[in-house]
Parts: sequence; C-alpha cells; structure tokens
Amino acid sequence: MADVKSTGNSEPSFSILYQILLTMCVIALIPLGGLWYISIEKSRQDWTDNVFQSLVRNTDALTRSVDDWTAMNLRVLEQNIKTSALLSMDENQHHPVLKTITDTYEWIYLAHTLSPDGQNVGRSDGKQGKYYGDRDYLKKILEGKELATQLLIGKTSGKPAFVLAKPIGGKEKGGVQGVLTIAMSLEDLSKTVTKTRIGETGFAILVDEQNRLMAHGKGEVASELQDFSFHPALSHQNKLDQDTFIFDDSGKKIVAYTKETQQGWTLIVQQDYQEAYSAADGARQSALLILAFTCVVVVIVAYLLARRLSTPIRNLTAIADEISRGKLGANIAETKRNDEIGALARAIERMGISLQMAFERLRKK
Repeated sequence: MADVKSTGNSEPSFSILYQILLTMCVIALIPLGGLWYISIEKSRQDWTDNVFQSLVRNTDALTRSVDDWTAMNLRVLEQNIKTSALLSMDENQHHPVLKTITDTYEWIYLAHTLSPDGQNVGRSDGKQGKYYGDRDYLKKILEGKELATQLLIGKTSGKPAFVLAKPIGGKEKGGVQGVLTIAMSLEDLSKTVTKTRIGETGFAILVDEQNRLMAHGKGEVASELQDFSFHPALSHQNKLDQDTFIFDDSGKKIVAYTKETQQGWTLIVQQDYQEAYSAADGARQSALLILAFTCVVVVIVAYLLARRLSTPIRNLTAIADEISRGKLGANIAETKRNDEIGALARAIERMGISLQMAFERLRKK
C-alpha cells in the first residue's frame, strides 16, 4: 500500500485514529467496567452475608455450650446439696464429698461449704477454714436466692475467679443450713468455655452482667477483674445485623457478634476483619488483575482496529490532496478492498482518471 504523504496542512490534533480508538474503548470498557462493578459488589455483599451468618452460627453454638456447661455445674451443686453428708453440716463428712467434686471436674479448683455465719465448714483442699461472710453470693443465698454467682478475686488463688453457690437445706428442711460453693479460675474457665477457635484470629469472650471478663478465648486473663464495657460490640448488643457487625477495636478492624446466655451473661464472638474478608479481598484483587488485563487487551485490539480503519482513510485523504494539486499518477492500493473504503478509493481513482483524461484533451486543443 502506498503511503502518500500530504504536503498541505498538518493533521488535526484529534485525528480519526484517536476518534475511532476512543469510541471503541468507550463502547467496550464502559459495559465491561459496569458488569465488573456489579459482579464484584454482589460477590462482596454475598460474602458479607456469609461472614455475618458464620458469626451468628458460631455465637449460637458457643452460647449453647456455655449454657450446657452452666447446667452441668448446677447439676453438680444440686446433686450434692441433697446428700446426707452435706446436710449433716459435719466437717468430717463434708471433706470427702468436696474432694470428689474437685477431682472429677478439673476446672473447679475449690469446693467448700459455709455455715450461715460465713465460716468454712469443709474444704476440698483440706486447708484451714476462712471467713467468707463478706461475699455477695453468701448474702444472696441468705436473702432467699436459690442460686448465686459472683466474679471476684479468690481468697485461695489470689486470682480472678468465678463462684457458683446454692443453699444446703431450705424451707422444707427448716431453713438454710449452709451453702455449697464451687470456685474456678478464669484461666480454666477460658479453656473450658471458650476453647473454640474461628480461623486463626477468631475467638470468644464471655462477660458477666456488669460486663466484667469471665472467660477469654485467647487466655488473656489479668490478675485483677477486668471491665470489658469498652468492647465496641457491647454498645450494639442485641442490635447487630449485616450493617452493624464491623467495628474498630483499638485501631484494628474486627467483625463481632454478641448473644446473651441463660444466666444473663454476654458472649462475644469476634474475628479480625482482614482474615474474615481475606477470600473476598483475594477474589477482588484477582478480578482487578483480570479487568486490568482485559482493558489492556481491549485497548490493543481497539488500537489495531482503529489503525486498520484510519490508515487507509488518511492515505486516501493524502491522495485526494495530491490530486487537487495536479498529481494524478498515485497508485491507490485501497481499491482492492470490498468495503466502503474500497468504494471510496475506486471513486477517487475514477476521479483521477477523469481529470487526467480532461487534461489530455485540453493539451490536444
């Protein structure tokens, strides 16, 4: 194909090549980008639903586990307060029963009985009795409660502990004769209650009615009672849904869900946002790479097609310019095409031949 250069005015700043290229890119990339955005956003919304439902399922399962664990400890208390050994309120008869409790249930570090005045009657560890009259759980039992719980610093362990207490005797036995209590450390409670892990970063936290830490899935229990009211999920308790389960926790993004247990405690299940959304983010990144590759291919193909269309038009424009200057002998290769450009080329060729014949006639006169 002859590439005839025009000697006239310079090309327009926005030539037909770029006009065709821009048109083809707009036609191809806008629908492609729109479809990508819709599919990615839909995929991310679906993933958000999956993350939320996974949190709900794990929280429900762990809540049932906590309730089952609590029920089991209550059965331990119920079964033992009815034994003749404990009803006797005799230290010698209490000790073997209490020792059996701690030997059977490894998370219970102390089982002991109290008289209504707060003095120890029997202890599973066989140590000298202590005064417990200042404990809230004893006061609650003496006030008529059938079950009392308390989160406190254990007198025996010196560490945060959780205590369950039930009365020995009762109205049918002539009034409360004493109190049976079982105490467990928060470290052991954490291992027993919240041992389930969710991925690499997910874990559960159990707090009492005052939002004080009872159990921590990562085993992070301090030597003092910890107030967990600051946890962001507790501010949305019982109001969590797909729009309010993502939180900022001390500068780290997390997903979390809460549920109340039968005893009025609150279970929090949380996971790092980055891990929860790692698959979605990976899919998004892959989709971006595919989109970028597709865009490059589209631009290259559009450029090649635009060049294929614009080059012959530019050549014909140059040839027509040459003909207008009297140079009629240019070879027009585009006449072999079977499209509109070919028809235009043949028309220009006929015009050149007609002008050449007219000039010949003029020269003969």
